[in-house]
Amino acid sequence: MCTAPAIDKTTAEFVSADGSFSFRMRSEAQHSLSLETDMRRSALCLLMLLPALSACHSKVDDRLKAMEDRLAKVEQSIGEHQAITLKPGQTGYGLLATDFGRVAVALADVQPYAGGSRIVLDFGNPTTARLSGMTAKVEWGSNDAKGSPMTPSTVQSLNFVAPEPLPAGSWHQYSIDLPGVAPTSLGWVKLSAFDSGQVDLLSQ
Repeated sequence: MCTAPAIDKTTAEFVSADGSFSFRMRSEAQHSLSLETDMRRSALCLLMLLPALSACHSKVDDRLKAMEDRLAKVEQSIGEHQAITLKPGQTGYGLLATDFGRVAVALADVQPYAGGSRIVLDFGNPTTARLSGMTAKVEWGSNDAKGSPMTPSTVQSLNFVAPEPLPAGSWHQYSIDLPGVAPTSLGWVKLSAFDSGQVDLLSQ
């Protein structure tokens, strides 16, 4: 049997009849105080962890920003080779992207022809594939007194289809007639929407 002596307001103690064991039971008020203490400790731990969590969050944000910047650079690089603009008298060449590599294009010559201009484009194929039936959108126009392209309303365009294949690992020239603009007024030529056509890989 167990006997219960007088119980105070905070703790009740129960003792067996022979005194072999006993236990104490905390009152509801004491239990509530213990819970409040545990909550305070948890809150203190969270406050101590906040700087570390903020630092981790900052590092994650920095990594995401770095990834976004890299992706933007890749997209910009891809966009740069979707269209090229060539100018008379300008040296060098532009690069057009294809599914298997890039094709170089240079403005080799400009001559008067039928009230307009006849240009010669030099295509360079660094790959081991022959390209047949290449197509591209060709736009051209004049520049203003400051050397900037004139309004879009003066821009002309045509669809170019290569009459001959572009051999693998070599350069090949194609002539294109541009009506309406004499060589002295031709300010720029733009190539876009390039399609490499049929791709024939060289046998090893």
